[in-house]
Amino acid sequence: MANESGAEQSKNPFRVVMFADFICPYCYIGQERMEQLARDYDVRPVWRPHWLHPETPPEGAPFHQNVDRERARATAQWLKEMAPEKAARMRFPDKMQCSFFAFQAVEFAQDRGDALPFTSAVYDALWVEGKDIARIATLQEAAQKAGLDAEEMGRALRERRYMERTMNAVAAARKAGVVSTPTYILGRIAIKGWHYYEVFQTVMQRQGMLPRQQSGSEKG
Repeated sequence: MANESGAEQSKNPFRVVMFADFICPYCYIGQERMEQLARDYDVRPVWRPHWLHPETPPEGAPFHQNVDRERARATAQWLKEMAPEKAARMRFPDKMQCSFFAFQAVEFAQDRGDALPFTSAVYDALWVEGKDIARIATLQEAAQKAGLDAEEMGRALRERRYMERTMNAVAAARKAGVVSTPTYILGRIAIKGWHYYEVFQTVMQRQGMLPRQQSGSEKG
């Protein structure tokens, strides 16, 4: 459900933020909401990290066989019902992956104005192609798909240029009280979890945000 957020609404531009972790399957299907908002409204969505499992080492960690298998089975069934087209393409990873390198790569993409296509490419790398997003090579492939300089990104990650900034971003999500993924901030309203796009449209309308085509016709 949509809830009032304590954060102040930014008037120009209208703030659209998604707090997420790549390893969360709900965030994978929820990324589509960001893409839809970017297409339909005069907004520039921002992807921010909410680190679900900071205890995971860079090489990843094995799942707890019984609990995690049952949870994955239930999640897969829910995904088939809510997002059948996406679910049909998904493959669940065979281990818990470390997200932190991918978070750093998002900061690199953010500086170059291509964070949205890059985050979408990272989701696909993990959930469709079955790749390890803790590997720099995987992130470079995603960068190339998003139109970024893959070699430059590789250098930035190896030199840890974005490590401190990424740690600050993770801490900022905790400080903001983000506890679940995905969490969206649309202006002054927070939406927690996966919802149909109509919910997002209603929240935008409540705050005076109209789709591009409708907004343009009213001005005319």
